[in-house]
Amino acid sequence: MGLLFVLIFWAILFCIISLALGLLGIIAALLYSHYKKVKVRFLTWFIAPGILLFGFAGINFAVSVFYGIITNSDIGIGDYASENINKKYHLFWIDASDWKIDTRDSNSDFWEIKEFNHVQEILEHDDTIAFTSKIDDQYVLTQLNANKVEYAVIDSASTTDVLWNKYTKTRGIDRDDVYTCDEYYIRYRKYFLIAVLTFNIFIFYFIFKKFKRFWKFLFLKK
Repeated sequence: MGLLFVLIFWAILFCIISLALGLLGIIAALLYSHYKKVKVRFLTWFIAPGILLFGFAGINFAVSVFYGIITNSDIGIGDYASENINKKYHLFWIDASDWKIDTRDSNSDFWEIKEFNHVQEILEHDDTIAFTSKIDDQYVLTQLNANKVEYAVIDSASTTDVLWNKYTKTRGIDRDDVYTCDEYYIRYRKYFLIAVLTFNIFIFYFIFKKFKRFWKFLFLKK
């Protein structure tokens, strides 16, 4: 129901935006017709913004679904976020942005019940994945084996900085390699967003550049 609700919300929002753009299109058509002394197709000027908007949304939704399927992660909308750390571990939140980590049994296709809640920050280094999580009033640093489902609690403290400073210093790891869960998620998603943006620029360039005569036929009367 969460994803359905979000889709309905965006559909209603796009309808409102399309209506507003359509009214602006009518005003633009009147001005264009007046100053250029040409006849225009007012209906086309009214519905074209909505068609382009919903076409844009539909294409990007399809691309997002395709990305989510091939990467086994979320599609970028809805009431959850999900990103695979590797084949064994999975970072996610549902309904509220309280990050969790699940472990995957290498001999099965489902996530185990074992779950680490209230994850704050995460670090990947060689064959080790470490993260901090909040338990009551303490922060706990847990280390995962990247190659198999194994974990060990390393230390606990009143702040995450104390844990990371000690952990990275003793292992010769750069402290800047530690990311908050939001930063970790965005770090992997930014390449997808860049690709989608490039794709959209190409699509709009192709539509408007290659179909000039078609647009004139749609918007202007002879």
